[in-house]
Amino acid sequence: MSPSPDIHGTGFRVNGSPHRYSRFDTLDVEEVFKQLKLDDCGGGSVTIPHKESIKKYMDELTESARIIGAVNTVTKKKGQFFGDNTDWIGIKNQVEMRMGQQGRGARLCGLLCGAGGTARAAAYALKQMGATRVLIFNRTVLRAQELAAEFGFEACDDLGALTSLDHLHVVINTLPGSSDFLLPDAAASVLRRCRPVVLEAAYIPRRTAFLSQALSAGCEVVEGIEMLFEQGCAQCEIWTNKPAPRSEIAEALLQALFTAGSEHPAHAKMVPYSDLPKSLVAEAQRRPGVGATTVCCTPVRYLGKLSGWICGH
Repeated sequence: MSPSPDIHGTGFRVNGSPHRYSRFDTLDVEEVFKQLKLDDCGGGSVTIPHKESIKKYMDELTESARIIGAVNTVTKKKGQFFGDNTDWIGIKNQVEMRMGQQGRGARLCGLLCGAGGTARAAAYALKQMGATRVLIFNRTVLRAQELAAEFGFEACDDLGALTSLDHLHVVINTLPGSSDFLLPDAAASVLRRCRPVVLEAAYIPRRTAFLSQALSAGCEVVEGIEMLFEQGCAQCEIWTNKPAPRSEIAEALLQALFTAGSEHPAHAKMVPYSDLPKSLVAEAQRRPGVGATTVCCTPVRYLGKLSGWICGH
């Protein structure tokens, strides 16, 4: 169901790369590594649940992957495996774009929901953004406490504490889209009062319960598909050694996910089709000759969540 093949197929084609991008779905991380070791495999994207467990197979980690403790990008060179993390770039770039539009100040206060691999990337991104205070909420409190201690933030075991905040600039939710996570009514008042930029990491379904709550409160939002686009562009640059063709990739995503008659397996989860992701539209419009995108609702078969993608050559 992931649109990653649309991102990387476009990136490889436009950048003149001979690579192809295909999927490999397994719950066994050893099977993922076996695929990566194949002679015709040059690397891959790593998704839940393998972002943390794949680390032990890497010969070298970038500084960001080492600090985050999770790998979502693998590159193979001369039989050596290099692990990187571009999730934090997807988060940081998209959030800062929205914050710049709203003229936020430098003393950044944030809320981070979740404590898994994507939450670790979010914590790193917030650190790189200069956040001075971040509250971390997770249903397993111990994991929130451990993550908070590691990054110098605060664990939040009671979301009611949000009502006492004077400022809240950023909220990042990394809990699964299927969890139906919502802020309790009292805590949700901070969304209406502070109007933070809200990033929802999940993109299936596109409009999660939490994203809908943020929109209803009048918050500027970053959708999961926009984060996926941004981190995918960073992966494209790693694998092709060229700037990512952002406009073409954005156009490919809009065509695959939102246009009338699309047979993409994620199309049915992208409602509402009349309200397109802002950053994708802006990127696509930078390409000369790109017109308006026509959309409609087309029912398609639902496919299960993928846990691994392989980039070959």
